[in-house]
Amino acid sequence: MPEGPRTTRYRLLRGPWGIWIELTASATATPGPPARGEQVTDGVWLDAGPVLTHPPTDREGKRLTPAEATWLHHGLTLATPALTAASPGPHTLITIHRVQLPETDYQPEGLAAALLQWTEQEFDLPPHAVPVTFDRPANRYVYEWAAPA
Repeated sequence: MPEGPRTTRYRLLRGPWGIWIELTASATATPGPPARGEQVTDGVWLDAGPVLTHPPTDREGKRLTPAEATWLHHGLTLATPALTAASPGPHTLITIHRVQLPETDYQPEGLAAALLQWTEQEFDLPPHAVPVTFDRPANRYVYEWAAPA
């Protein structure tokens, strides 16, 4: 787990348009539950606060809505089985610092895939299969996972 934030670029192009999301996050190991963030699973916490404030904390990137943040939570949920085994401490806090994306080529479900990809890179986890197809009549991508709670 490197020091400081890491940026991942999630790209998907399987139809006439694609999804591009740049996500910057950091991971912090703590001996006890962190003071901020929401618990995703036992020992894994998500702090999306920096991208939920207006303007975003870094005054760059996109401010996410609470509904969009549920997709970040979902992506971290998908990563937790492998993350829990690889985690350096009893509690791991993932903080989302920045999200950048084009407003035109965007689906909030891509946030889950972007955070899943970030987690794989940050903790050197094996890739998690993300089945996705393009629905031409609906002109949108369909991710083959359950919707977030």
